[in-house]
Amino acid sequence: MKCFHKMTTRGSVELSINTFVVVLISLVILVSGIAILYKFIAGAEELKTDLDTRTEEELERLLVDEGKPVALPLHSATIERGSNHVFGLGIRNIGDSGNQFTITIEPGKYLNEQNEDSILTDPQRKEIKKWLLFNQNPIDIKEGEHHKEGILVHVPEDTPRGTYTFSVIVKAKSTQYGNSQRIYVQTD
Repeated sequence: MKCFHKMTTRGSVELSINTFVVVLISLVILVSGIAILYKFIAGAEELKTDLDTRTEEELERLLVDEGKPVALPLHSATIERGSNHVFGLGIRNIGDSGNQFTITIEPGKYLNEQNEDSILTDPQRKEIKKWLLFNQNPIDIKEGEHHKEGILVHVPEDTPRGTYTFSVIVKAKSTQYGNSQRIYVQTD
């Protein structure tokens, strides 16, 4: 009977230690997961809204000084595969269109490395649309004011080299507002 009591006490202690170790490991994994999640969220927000100073200045010039309703300066970039680039789009409400604006972006042409025009299939267009991160919700802009929006383009690593074009259209009350704009992405 004494031997049985020693084994159950020892088993109880081992079980308690094992439970403590499992709980400790679980907490470490949970805290690490939360830290990584916050890092990704903060990184995405920074990429989404971060326009460089040159783009900001050019948008101000086009929207305020020249009075353009829609502006997309610095609309071409060479992007390494696996990298990102942020384009800046500016919208100025010049009146008679309401206060709500939406942005749509559609893939256009693809020129391969030999500058040959290639027709994109619907599945390719859907895949290329995944490269884009931009505000797809209605944007409120009061009459006479302007708004700047970042358009993030992420080129996947397995993307064929060439030049990809995108049509950027701003709509107000479901009709096109201003001229359509183009983004040119040269993959490297």
